[in-house]
Amino acid sequence: MRLSDLIEAVPAAYRGVPVGQVVGDSRHARPGALFVARPGTRVDGHAFIADAVRAGCSAVVGSQQLGADLAALLRDRRVPYLRVRDPAEALGHMAARISGRPSAALTVVGVTGTNGKTTVTTLLYQLFNALGHRAGLIATTGICVGRDSFRNAHTTPDALELQRVLATMAGSSCRYCFMEVTSHAIDQRRIAGVEFDGGIFTMLGHDHLDYHDTIDAYARVKQRFFAELPAAAFALVNADDERGRFMVASTPACVAFYGSGADALLPWAVTRCDERGTDLRIGRHTVRTRLVGPHNASNLAAAVTAAVLLGEDLERIVAAVPDLHGARGRMQRVASGPVLAFVDYAHTPEAVGLVLATARSLRPRGRLIAVAGCGGDRDKEKRPAMGRALASADAAVFTTDNPRSEEPDAIIAAMLGGVPAARHPRVHVELDRRRAIQLAARAAALGDTILVLGKGHETAQQVGGINQPWDDAHELRAALSRGPGTVSAPIQRGNWRS
Repeated sequence: MRLSDLIEAVPAAYRGVPVGQVVGDSRHARPGALFVARPGTRVDGHAFIADAVRAGCSAVVGSQQLGADLAALLRDRRVPYLRVRDPAEALGHMAARISGRPSAALTVVGVTGTNGKTTVTTLLYQLFNALGHRAGLIATTGICVGRDSFRNAHTTPDALELQRVLATMAGSSCRYCFMEVTSHAIDQRRIAGVEFDGGIFTMLGHDHLDYHDTIDAYARVKQRFFAELPAAAFALVNADDERGRFMVASTPACVAFYGSGADALLPWAVTRCDERGTDLRIGRHTVRTRLVGPHNASNLAAAVTAAVLLGEDLERIVAAVPDLHGARGRMQRVASGPVLAFVDYAHTPEAVGLVLATARSLRPRGRLIAVAGCGGDRDKEKRPAMGRALASADAAVFTTDNPRSEEPDAIIAAMLGGVPAARHPRVHVELDRRRAIQLAARAAALGDTILVLGKGHETAQQVGGINQPWDDAHELRAALSRGPGTVSAPIQRGNWRS
């Protein structure tokens, strides 16, 4: 492509400069590439412009005024430097153009919110494939192109990778793409250049405040996604969340609501919930889903309503619902014999509360035992609230969950700081996650329920700079295979640490 094909306002002398690829990392610079220098959270790409030029880049885009030496280097190499207001935004649009604007060939729906994104996108992906459409998925659990699946490094990939994935979907005859849109991706402009046909908001809770500083700033970032939707798109928001209407206050898109109230397009209500699924009404239809709990009924209602907004027949949608199984690691049942056991990705206070409430309703006469921790090098403010939410179980084992570079004891201490004194006896601390799960399994008795929370689908535990292989579901099955109810006293007594 020519430089003028990728970016507007190119001086006439440089409009015909050939560009073979767009890169945002100087280590990927090659002859004929265009390098986009972006300020980052850790390093500033402008510091690597000279490296990119020496590697043969044919053009550079950035936002800063160049120093005399660097300007001379570009001039000597006849490399144009184009200044833009937001290089990250420019990168997204150039990545889309050099990839052939793949989102224009797809119907793309983005889902944002603190919890529920993965379940809603996965349900939509499964539903549209079941309805005979070839669909793609971009989610925390991975990327799917039709029936093929791949791992991804980030829930929402960086702009260049995202456009490559969309191009793969379009080139593989996919008609739809359902993708999670994280607050980081919105703020860092990873989704710039994606032509969305719809957006869905699930709910807002306490998360990522290490990045956004305040809950209001976090909410404003989410709102920006809807403000930038085109007028032809739909904006579907959860009317049961207090921030739902805030999200669409400035959107030009067509607004619709899902939820349990009368303002929802298809109001939902749970009629029965057991350990194998949920019966609910959606609009005038009664459906059975494999998903467990009211929070998943809400997620299902979001997917069903979105499918209707995309023009699918409600009768066909309802007929397909019983075969949908949701996302791996989300209220995933591991055992349902004498002891009921689930693993779930819940890692915010709100999500923990919802999952605990659901689990308690399934076997109200038994004890509820929860195992969870908090991630290291992440939002420290939510740790006391996480501890308080977990201590609402009959017994809680605080343990590690990706401690990264932090000392696990410090993370646990912050969690314990949120536990009311009256609940101290409910809490046991076991830093080894395997032993923590084994402790919960040994303590469980007939009719009890175990929840292992926080990691869900994840296959590694991040300790220091090392990813150690890990699988909560496997560990929980192995612990339960030894037989529950053998050593109940330690967890009943508790092991409080202040």
